[in-house]
Order: sequence, then C-alpha cells, then structure tokens
Amino acid sequence: MKYGRRALIGGIVLLLIVGSTGAPMIVGAQESSGVTSGEPDLEVYLPDNELFPGTETTVAFQIANEGEVDYGSAVEQVTTARGVSLEIEDSGPFEVKTGETPIGPIQDGRVGEATQRIVVPEDVEPGSYDIDVRVRYDYTNRVTSSGTQRLSASDRQTITIEVPEEPEFDVSNVETDVGPGASGDATLEIENIGTETAYGTEATITGSGGVVIDGDAAEEVLGDLEPGESVNVTVKAAIDEAIGDDGAKPLDVAFTYDDENGIEQDGESVTASLAPAAEQTFAVSGVQSSLRVGETNTLSGTITNTGPNVADNAVVTFEDPGPTVTPIETEVAVGSLDPGESAEFEFDVEITTSSTAGPRQFELGVTYWDQENTAQQSDALPTRADVGPQSPEFDVEPVNGTFGAGSGGEFRVTITNTREYAVSDVSAKIYTDSPLSTSDDEAFVDSLEPGESKEVVFQLSAGSDATAKVYPVKMDFQYDDEDGDTIISDTYQVPVDVTASTDGGGLPVLPIAVGLVVLAAGGFLYYRRQG
Repeated sequence: MKYGRRALIGGIVLLLIVGSTGAPMIVGAQESSGVTSGEPDLEVYLPDNELFPGTETTVAFQIANEGEVDYGSAVEQVTTARGVSLEIEDSGPFEVKTGETPIGPIQDGRVGEATQRIVVPEDVEPGSYDIDVRVRYDYTNRVTSSGTQRLSASDRQTITIEVPEEPEFDVSNVETDVGPGASGDATLEIENIGTETAYGTEATITGSGGVVIDGDAAEEVLGDLEPGESVNVTVKAAIDEAIGDDGAKPLDVAFTYDDENGIEQDGESVTASLAPAAEQTFAVSGVQSSLRVGETNTLSGTITNTGPNVADNAVVTFEDPGPTVTPIETEVAVGSLDPGESAEFEFDVEITTSSTAGPRQFELGVTYWDQENTAQQSDALPTRADVGPQSPEFDVEPVNGTFGAGSGGEFRVTITNTREYAVSDVSAKIYTDSPLSTSDDEAFVDSLEPGESKEVVFQLSAGSDATAKVYPVKMDFQYDDEDGDTIISDTYQVPVDVTASTDGGGLPVLPIAVGLVVLAAGGFLYYRRQG
C-alpha cells in the first residue's frame, strides 16, 4: 500500500516536472537523436507594381523564402521549398495572359522570380487594386535517422497593384501615302489618355524595319497636353524599296514631360505601326516599232498608271540602251495620270549601222511628282521591240544594160530614193573592171524626194575580147541627208550584159585602116620624088 502511494506520488511529481519544463526536455531528447524539424516560409512581392490603363505589361513577382527551423541541424533540407510555382487566381479588373508558372526550388534566404503578362483595360480608374496569387510548393518538414517526411503546401497571398494618377500617351491614326522606295509625309495622332496634364511634352519618333524617320529620328515638341487632349504630328518617312509588301513597320515613340511640380519625367514609350502605301506602278502596252538598222525611226506605245496614286507631271523616260542605239530625245511628257489612266508616247530613235537586226529590249521608266509634291522615279519597265534590217538608201535599176563586145555608149541607170526623207546633192559614181571601162564615171542629181526616181547617165565600153556574159558595175552615192550631214552610201552592183561581137569574123577594121594610111603615105612620097 505504501509502495503504491509512493509510485503515485512519484508519477505526479514527474508529470509536474514535465509540465513545468515543457518541450525542452523532449527537444533535447530529439536533438540528441539527430531529428530536424522545420519548414519554408514564402512571401510574394511585386516591386514594380505600377500599371497603366490600356497597356499589356509583363510584371515580375518575387518570392522570398524565410525558412523556420524548430530544432535539429539539417536546416537546408527542411527550409528549402521545392517545385515552387505561382499563379494569379483573382486578377481583379485586370486580365491575365499567363497561367501557372513554375519557378523551381527556393532555398532559405533566397528569392525566386515568376513573370506574368497582365492587361490593364483602358477604362480602369487610377487607384489601388488587390489581386490574389497562389503559391504551391513541396518541402520536407521532418528529418530523422530513419528517413524524411515530405509535405505539399499551397498559400494564397494578396498583392496590391497601383494605377497611378499621371499622364499616359497613345499613338493612333498613323497614315502615309509613301510606298516602298519613296519618301514623304507620315502623320500621327498623339493623345494624353492619362489622368494628369503633361507639361512641355516632347516626343522622339524613330523607325525600323526599313523605315527611316527624318533621316534618323524626329524630335517633336507637343507642348502641354491635358487629359484627353490630342495633337497631330507630321514627319518625313523614307521607306526602303526592299521591304516590298512585307506589311506594317514599327515606329517607336518615346515621351518626356514635366509633372505638376516641374520635374521632368519619362513617359511610357509606345510602339505604333506604319503601313507603307502600295508601291506606285506603271505598265507599257501597244508597243509599235519602225526601227531599222542605219535609220532614225520611231518607237511608240501606251503608258498606263496602274495605281494606286495620282502621278502628277508624268514623263516617260528612255534609258540609255548602249552605243548602237541613240534616242534623239530621252523624255516624253505625258501630263498627270490618274490611277487607271493612259497616255500615248513616241520616241525618235537612231539605230546605227553597226547594230544588228532582230528583237531588242529597251528600258523605259516614268518620273513623276507624288501627292507630297516629291519627285519620284518608277521601276524600270522592260519593253521589247523589233529592229528591222538595214534598207538600201537607193533602189538602182539599169535602163540600158546591154553592150556588144568591142562597143560602147551611154550607160543609163534609174535611181530611186528609198528613204523617208528627201536627200540632196546626190553624186553618183561607177567603178569598172576589165573588160568594162568608162570614160565618164560620175553623174549628179540636185535632190530626190522620198520615193522619187531620176535617171543618170555614164559612158561605158566593153572590150573587143570580152566574153559574152553578165558583168557587175559597182556604184555608190555621196549625198546630204535631212540634217545636212554628208553621207557615203553602201556600194551597189549594177548588172551589165555583154554580148558577142556582130562583125562576122572579117578582117579587123583597125589594122586595115592603119595599112591604108601607110600605103597612102608611101604613094604620096613616091609622087613627090617623081616630080
């Protein structure tokens, strides 16, 4: 009985001791046995929490880990948050474009980061707005000699976003009539869509992607802009021809202004889009060519403005085609052309004698003034035309082209001017080879109209020993053309038909005559001597 009472009292005393000392007696036992207990403590922050109406912004949430250790030495194991992820659950008036975002492990004393894409509606009023984020992670809360205990945690926290009272800018109605390869005006409308007045506002406008603004960048002074007030800005835009139909190109617009306290501030930059106008084009059709080697003739056709803009004071140009082709004039004015409108053009073109006949390609173009009163040049317009072979200056036909062997006389030839212009001071000359000969090889005609014919006369003889057949007589002309230039023509060959002698094979006339003269002289001398 005494023993039982002592045991009861001893138990009560032990309980009192444990109750009075609390956990430390157990902790000490656990520490001595190598047990560690603790957990991570994650806190979410948004350092840059200012967002502006009408924007879509990537924000960076930071997650700091301040782990807690109850007891033990395996601190890193129990304070590290593993597989951390962040998700916005309640976005308030904002729209979230990003889902749950993994971050990875965050050790004690470290900070992880997760980005989220947030859209702020244009009609959001300035003020403070709370959003809720959910952080999920795994951790080890207990480490013993026999193993570890893994747990999962989910923590919802509230973050404040500020929509500040300040100016904010928007760029709209970006327009231009400038196409690829051209330059001219582009207009922009800039509006203060914020809640505060921007004083002394300035904008810096730069282009990219083949668009150059004012040679490099345009510095525009906008002045004071109250909330809701807008201003139109005109800049010079040069658009690279190489961009073709690649679509709209970005314009970056940066802002500076003074706040109500006169302190200079940087506004949020805005990226606008500049859509180049469709490239101005032209087409050539109905090409007609009377071009011939060695002549000056015409190349004509129709030029059409295929749009999209009016081409003022248009001029069709003939690009230099090389040394054998010479346009007399290289430009033909056709006036202003509306889209779809056409005009006729004609060039006088000289094809030199060193050129060759056949199809040729020429390059035409159009210079014009655009709607910004800026001179423009179209792309080259390849144009195919035929060049005819060289035609003779004269048509030469013999009138009497038959001579008997051993005879001679007048050689009459009809010459016709085949040119499309009159020629003057025409000197004709013939050249003969044995058995033909001439004692008068030149003739003269004062003028010949296009298509006019005249007869010229020469003296021609055929040798008595000439074989009966056709022989050539060469002939050329020296004349003055319509510009007064003296030209030497090509050489022509005129046929002469030599026939056999008609003397019947008797004694030769010349030897007999010589003999008779000799006999007469001898008789005369004999008579004188006889008295």
